[in-house]
Amino acid sequence: MARFRAAIISDVHYGPDIRDKLGSKAPRLMNAFIKATKNYAPDMIIDLGDRISAQNEDDDLKHLKSYCDHFNEVATPYHGVIGNHDDKNMTRELHAFFAGIPAQSYSIDEGGYHLVFWSPTRFVSPEIGIHIDQESIDWLRDDIAATDKPVLVFSHVPLDNLEEEGHRDVDKYFFWTQGDEVRRVLEDSGKVIMSMAGHRHRDRHREINGIHHITINSMVDTWKQHYRVPRGTYAFLEVTDDRILIQVKGKTPRVYDLKPKDTAPAPKI
Repeated sequence: MARFRAAIISDVHYGPDIRDKLGSKAPRLMNAFIKATKNYAPDMIIDLGDRISAQNEDDDLKHLKSYCDHFNEVATPYHGVIGNHDDKNMTRELHAFFAGIPAQSYSIDEGGYHLVFWSPTRFVSPEIGIHIDQESIDWLRDDIAATDKPVLVFSHVPLDNLEEEGHRDVDKYFFWTQGDEVRRVLEDSGKVIMSMAGHRHRDRHREINGIHHITINSMVDTWKQHYRVPRGTYAFLEVTDDRILIQVKGKTPRVYDLKPKDTAPAPKI
């Protein structure tokens, strides 16, 4: 039976407090996460991006190095994607070098699953929001087409493009402008059972055409405004042939106990 387990973090924003992102609390929260990860003994740690809060290259690099030092305390393999804060003031290549991950999208096989770590080339337009280049979408399609295993996709920005009442004026910065096209790539493959992302600083599950789309909250996002308490969010993921179990930890714990869709290849016509 296929089985894959991971410890998930997102939007740690290591560094100073900036509005509702309590980055000064990140060292303590990361210590707690590493301790919990040792007890959980996953196949890997997956980082969904925004390791730091963009300020300037010198401070960003200093905070990134301090952040990455936490992973020296655990032997678990580390994988991840690059968030919008991560390469704002430094090149993607420099950030990736110190984070110990590829600078571009990549994929690996683990536990009977094909894991896609998708860091598309992007730019932000005030008119349309976060736009992806076509080459990144083509890479995703080709990578998924080349595997015969069930696929899990990890990205920084969510793929479900869910509008939320009262936030429609800024939703264009929370999702890809080509979310519909990307979801069609996943759906047409007949192989993808789940996508997981951060960025939005929300915990959310939405099933679209048989694929589970999960968003994980920020580790340092404010839980109670008045007391300035961070949520401390991280998650444990376990995927088997008949179950996707996501245990969200922290101040707002929850459990997603989901059933994967049938990923048998669709018959060719």
